[in-house]
Amino acid sequence: MKKYRPNTKAIIVGIIFMLAGIACWVIKASFIPNGAVFLFPVGLLLICIGGLTMTITAFVAMRKNDRAMSAFLKKQEQERKEAEKK
Repeated sequence: MKKYRPNTKAIIVGIIFMLAGIACWVIKASFIPNGAVFLFPVGLLLICIGGLTMTITAFVAMRKNDRAMSAFLKKQEQERKEAEKK
């Protein structure tokens, strides 16, 4: 049975979005404390998009593994039934 792993590119994209969001917060807090109010919601949006990307990637990999395991168990069950008939 083949084990599926999450798509590495999608995970990297999610991490990059999250790091960009954190960078927006750091810039807002450290360098421009009184101005650039738009950086806080933009950073929050980027963090949410990154987390959503990684969550969807994990669910896709989990679903592929579930389908592969189901097919493997069906095949094993059929082989067992055929062996009992003989």
